[in-house]
Amino acid sequence: MTPKTIQLFNNEYYVIYQHGNLTTIWELQAHLSIADSATYNQLKHDIKQNGVHNPILYYTLGDGIKLVLDGHSRLKACIELKISNFPTKEIKEDFETLSDIQFWMVKNQCQRRNLTPVEKLKFACLHEETIVKKAKENLSKAGRGDNVKDKIDTILEISKLAGIGRTTTARYRSVINSGFYGIIRQMMNGNLSITTAYNQVQEKLKVGVNEINIISEIYDMLECESKQKHTDKFKTQEPKYVNDIHNGLHLLRDDEVEYFIMTKDKNKLSQKLNGKYAVFIMEQ
Repeated sequence: MTPKTIQLFNNEYYVIYQHGNLTTIWELQAHLSIADSATYNQLKHDIKQNGVHNPILYYTLGDGIKLVLDGHSRLKACIELKISNFPTKEIKEDFETLSDIQFWMVKNQCQRRNLTPVEKLKFACLHEETIVKKAKENLSKAGRGDNVKDKIDTILEISKLAGIGRTTTARYRSVINSGFYGIIRQMMNGNLSITTAYNQVQEKLKVGVNEINIISEIYDMLECESKQKHTDKFKTQEPKYVNDIHNGLHLLRDDEVEYFIMTKDKNKLSQKLNGKYAVFIMEQ
């Protein structure tokens, strides 16, 4: 009977599949996502016709359980096809944490020669969070005055893991982070190389910057016009003197002046007012 959980590094993990002593757990199977249904069905058909070519890799736990590190899809197909005779290979490493195993899995995938640069970087970026975490820990140590010998360059570490140049790695991450999902999808599907996808993203970004600059220029121009109108509106001007009240009201109705002042003493207008206005001096 398949156990519901296994003990690994003092933690319990749920078992997904078990075939003999070969056991899978979700944390490892999901780390390198299982093939899509079409690819899996093709793999299953090939195994049915020709058997398993590549051995399933496992790590032996203290209680003898063989924890699968590579070959989750192949094992699933063998279980469904009721195949019990297939090649396996033990991996002897000094793993101390689940993260160590996951890192090894990513590195093992990236070393496969039949993977494209995009596929290798996709796997390598799965370990980016661990790399970033280590980089932050180093910065924290440096901030406390500790001597940190190895400064971590996240992009460089990803490129080393994938076996891909740093420039190509940086371009891949730039495309992934761009938000241009059409370009990202074409790159991931192999229809665009990393460099071509990167160049297309840069062109789109240039267009975006130009549009922003044009909008900014239009905004500045409109703002200047608005400020000028505001200045002209409130600029100090000489008043228009009218001979009677009706003339002043006429100017006010026709928007030729902004306000109409009636006074008995011209000298009482101690200072000039802002904007356009008319004045009627009433006879005493």
